[in-house]
Amino acid sequence: MAAAREVSVWGRSAGLRKGDGVSRVSAHSARSFHGGGIRVFVACLLAALAAPPVHADAIQEVVDQISVERYRAYEVSLENMGLGTYGGPRYDQGLRNRDGWAGDGTLGNQEARLYLTDQFSAMGLAVSIEGTYKNIVAEWPGGQSPQEIYIVCAHYDTTGGGERPGGDDNASGTAGVLEAARVLTRHQFRSTLRFIAFNAEEEWMRGSQAYVNALPKDANIAGVINLDMILRPAWDSDANEPADLEVETLNVPFCTAWVQTFVAAAATYVPSLVIDPNSHYPLAWEAGDHGPFVYAGYAAFCAIENTADEIWSGSSNVYYHSAEDASDALANNALSPSGVTYDYDFAANVVKATVATLAQQAVLLPPADPNAGPAEAPVGGAANPAPEVRNKNQFVETVGAESKAKITRKELEAATTSPRPVARNP
Repeated sequence: MAAAREVSVWGRSAGLRKGDGVSRVSAHSARSFHGGGIRVFVACLLAALAAPPVHADAIQEVVDQISVERYRAYEVSLENMGLGTYGGPRYDQGLRNRDGWAGDGTLGNQEARLYLTDQFSAMGLAVSIEGTYKNIVAEWPGGQSPQEIYIVCAHYDTTGGGERPGGDDNASGTAGVLEAARVLTRHQFRSTLRFIAFNAEEEWMRGSQAYVNALPKDANIAGVINLDMILRPAWDSDANEPADLEVETLNVPFCTAWVQTFVAAAATYVPSLVIDPNSHYPLAWEAGDHGPFVYAGYAAFCAIENTADEIWSGSSNVYYHSAEDASDALANNALSPSGVTYDYDFAANVVKATVATLAQQAVLLPPADPNAGPAEAPVGGAANPAPEVRNKNQFVETVGAESKAKITRKELEAATTSPRPVARNP
C-alpha cells in the first residue's frame, strides 16, 4: 500500500482505530453524483436483477478449490524476486526489492514481471504488458457478455531503499490475484474476468492511474476488487484488536452496492472470514489501486488487513515498508516483540471471498467438459520461455458496451467535507 500523501488523501493524519472511520457523504451530497455514479449504480443493479440464478453449490465448489499451500508458494516466490531464483543470474541484484518507479524497474521488479507473465500465460490467459509503468494485464474472456468486465488486481512493486521483500505489501495481494486466476480459469463465465498486476503503486498509484486513463470511453467495467496487504491482520501494538478484514471505498451508491455484494458473498461462501462492518468508508479511502477507478466512476474497493490510517500510524504493522516484511523475517516471527505472524489461512479466505464474488457476479456457466482445464505452471524454479506479449487491442472486446459517464474530481470533492491531512513519512 502506498504511503500517505498530502495531495490526495482525504481525512485526518492521526492514526485511526477501527470504527473511527465515518460516512462523509450525506443523502444530499450523494445525489450530487447524478452525472455518473447513480447511472452506474442503476446499471449494476439492473444487471444483477437480470442475471440468471447460479446454484450456490456450484459456486461453493469453485471457492473450495482455493489452496492455502498454493497461495503461500506464490507469495514466497514473489517476495524473493531480485535474487535470480526464478529468472536466473541476470536478475540477481543481491537483495530482494521490486521497486517499479524508474525505467524498467529494479531487476527484482523485472523478475517479478517475468514470473507473473509466465504464470498467467500458463493458465491459458491472454497476457499483455501495458503502458509506461508496465502493468501486467491477463484476460479470461466471457462466454456470453464479453464486453462486461470484472477486475481483480494488486500491485507487484515495493518501495525502494535497499532490502524490501514486500511480503505483506504486496506479495500477499499479488499472490491472491494469481491464486484467484488459477482457480477461475478452470471455469467459464458469462462475463469477462481481468486479472491485473499494477506497477508503481508505491509512487501513489501511477500504474493504475495510467491504466484507467487509457481505458476506452465505452469500457464496461462492472466491478473492481483490489487486494492489498491481506496477510497480517493482527496488530503489533494491541493483541486485543480483532484479526478481521477491512473493505474500503468511497461512500457513494455504486461503490456501496459493490461492497455489499462482496460482504454478502463472503458471509455465504466463507463464513469464517470476519469483515469489520465499520471500515467501509474510511477517511483515507483512496489509498490503493482502487482509487483511480472510483474517481473515474467505476465501482471499486480495496480488501486490506487494516485501514490505511491504522497502517500509516504504525499501530497495526510496525514492519510496513521495511526489510523485515518477509516470511523469513520479523514480520512472520513468533519470537518478535509482538509475536504477530503472517496468517496464510486468513489471506486464503480473502481470496475465497473474492472468487465467490466474481463467480457469482460474472455468472458461472455450466462446464462444457468437466475434465478440461489449462496446465498449471510451477510456482517456483526456473522460468518458462518468455511468452508472446500481445497488444491490448488484440483481445479486449468493447464493441457494443454501453457508454459510462465518468465522475469528475469536482463532483467527488463536493461529496466530502473532511480536510486533507498533513503529509507523513511512510
